[in-house]
Amino acid sequence: MVLLFKDNVKRVMGNMKVMRWYSNLTIQKALAEQMENREVIWAQFPRSKDKAFWARRTHITGANSIEYWLNSLDYEYNSIGIFIGTNIFDWDAMDVTPPPFRTKGFGRKQFTNVWNQYLLPKGCEERGLVWEKIWLGKSLLFDFDNVENPMVAFHRADKVARYLTKVLKASCYMVFSGSKGFHVHVSPEDSLRLTGVNFEDFKEMKDPLKKIGKIYANKVVEIADAAQVSYADEDRSSNFRQGIVRCPYSIHPKTGQIVWPLSSKNLNDLRELKEASVEEIADILHDWDIPCQSHIPDEGKITHITPEYRVTDRGLIKWN
Repeated sequence: MVLLFKDNVKRVMGNMKVMRWYSNLTIQKALAEQMENREVIWAQFPRSKDKAFWARRTHITGANSIEYWLNSLDYEYNSIGIFIGTNIFDWDAMDVTPPPFRTKGFGRKQFTNVWNQYLLPKGCEERGLVWEKIWLGKSLLFDFDNVENPMVAFHRADKVARYLTKVLKASCYMVFSGSKGFHVHVSPEDSLRLTGVNFEDFKEMKDPLKKIGKIYANKVVEIADAAQVSYADEDRSSNFRQGIVRCPYSIHPKTGQIVWPLSSKNLNDLRELKEASVEEIADILHDWDIPCQSHIPDEGKITHITPEYRVTDRGLIKWN
C-alpha cells in the first residue's frame, strides 16, 4: 500500500511538471518554431498500458495549435511524445489542410488518402498541384544511441558534428534525446548541398521521396565514416521517405526528461564526462527546479524556478 501511494505521488508530481512545462507560452512558441513547415506527429501513451495512439500529418500554426492537440490527447492523464518530420514542405501549396483531432465529415482518415496523393507527382497532378512546389527540402539527421552509457553516444555525435562544422562547413546542432542518445540536425540548405539533391530533378520519378530518403540515409553513413565514426549499428530511419525525430523542447514520455538542444556551454560541460546516466546528463543541462535568490533583499528567501527561462536567447542556430 505504501509503495503504491509513493508511485501515485511520483506520477502526480511528474504530471504537474509536464503540465507546467507545456502550458508555458515560451515553451509553446519554442515548439512551434521547430514545427514550422514540417509534419508534426503525436504519440499518446495511456496510463492503462493500452496500445499507444499515433496521430500523424498534423499542422501546427502556433501556440494555440499545440495547446489544442495536448488537450485533445488528455496530456494531464497520459504520457505524450511529440515528433517532427525531417521533410520540409509548404503547407500553403496544398489544397487541403489537415482536419482537427475530432471532426465530423472530412476527418483524419480521409486526409490520409489526400496526403498519400501529395507524396507522389502523379497524385499531385491529379489534384491540379505541382509536386516540387510542395516538397522543398529535407534535413540530414544523425541518431546515436547507447543504452549502457549515453555518453558514448554523445562523444560519437560530437565527433560527427565537429566534422560537419569544421570540415564540411555545414550548419548543425546537437540535441539530447531525453533518453539514451543524441541527435545531430543538419540545416535543410546544407543537407541539400551535401547530398547534391535538387528536388526538382526528381519530379519525373514515380516515388521521388523514397529515392531521396535513400540518398540521405546513405549520406549520413558516408559522413560518419569520413569523421571516423562507425554508423553501422545506428538508426538511419529518420532520413527515410517520411522520417521523423523527437521534437526539440518536447518531453520524453518514458524518462520525463526534456529533448534539449545543446548550447556551446552544454557541449563543453558534457565533453568533460566519459560516463553518465540519463538523469545525470539532464541535471547537467538543466535542473527541473532551479534555486534562485529572491530579488527582495529583506526576504532572503530561496525560490525555485523552472528551466523555461533557459529556452530563450540561448545562442542557438535558427533556420527558416
